[in-house]
Amino acid sequence: MQTGIRYAALSDQGRRGRNEDALFAGQIGEYHVFAVADGLGGHARGDVASACAVDVLGETVAGAGSHADPAELLRTAFERANTEIFAYNRRERLNAGTTLSAALVDSQGRCRIASVGDSRVYVISGDAVWHTRDHSYVQELVDTGLIGPEEAMTHPGRNILTRALGLHESVQVALYEKDVGGSVLLVSSDGLHDYVHESRIRAIVTVHEPLEACRSLIEAAKEGASTDNMSVVVVRF
Repeated sequence: MQTGIRYAALSDQGRRGRNEDALFAGQIGEYHVFAVADGLGGHARGDVASACAVDVLGETVAGAGSHADPAELLRTAFERANTEIFAYNRRERLNAGTTLSAALVDSQGRCRIASVGDSRVYVISGDAVWHTRDHSYVQELVDTGLIGPEEAMTHPGRNILTRALGLHESVQVALYEKDVGGSVLLVSSDGLHDYVHESRIRAIVTVHEPLEACRSLIEAAKEGASTDNMSVVVVRF
């Protein structure tokens, strides 16, 4: 582990019949990679889709040259994962799909982030909380001012995605670049952030070390009545 970076990852099945989340936290070559993928509930073999997405991400980063552009590396990984899952669906006559949110941190501490779906990457520093934008029906309602963020957490359509990996031949990947120096980075599936208010998430990750923060976040999601799979990666810089 690179000096100055401490991290932990944890996944919980919740009350679902199986855990369709997949996650990764570790170093690949010159990068630290942190990712969560959430197989779509109600779609056949969501667990296969999420595992494929995380595997392809790792393989793509591992195979990158030393001069690869990190943002393009993430875009390529997401597009490859989409292509592989889409091909799997055609072969097996299925409709497996998954979200994927990932952060790539280089040796200088620069962080690039990519996201498709409603898993999230948070960057939390003091009282400031930033996170990736969900690709969901409810997020579109929030964007147009029809509902507020508080209503979004309980809206009956909050699980309807507008973008996911594997369901179409191509996919649009959202890319970001953030300064994470002195911050806490959190990657989570919606089994956490649909049930735990942002202020409590911030309080937990800023007080606890990564492993304890992971445990506390999952416990908070269960207290918030989450029955979904819950996956979290917490990184302190």
